[in-house]
Amino acid sequence: MNVSGWIRAYMSKSMNNEEFLIKVANVIEKQLKEWDENYEVYIMKLTDYEFNVKKGETYLEVVLTEAELDELQKQAPFSLDVKIWKELERQGLEIIKGHGNYLDSIL
Repeated sequence: MNVSGWIRAYMSKSMNNEEFLIKVANVIEKQLKEWDENYEVYIMKLTDYEFNVKKGETYLEVVLTEAELDELQKQAPFSLDVKIWKELERQGLEIIKGHGNYLDSIL
């Protein structure tokens, strides 16, 4: 999957935190589905944001506070992506590179 840094920079500055998280979630889900159509991504807002990845009976979760989300969005256009991908990888998700520039440019 390919992404544009210029477009992402614009989105990170013009979207509110929740809109930006949803956009990043859609990009991550698209990448996961390139590997396997059975992946699903869900976001729930409770006290914090819960970013969930489901594949069959396997669930992975990344919890983000509103302050953390705000900080990551302001830090750099792909900081939120990096945080989520690294946490998913830490939980056992196998990262498959070589499908476009998205993962190669952020990890």
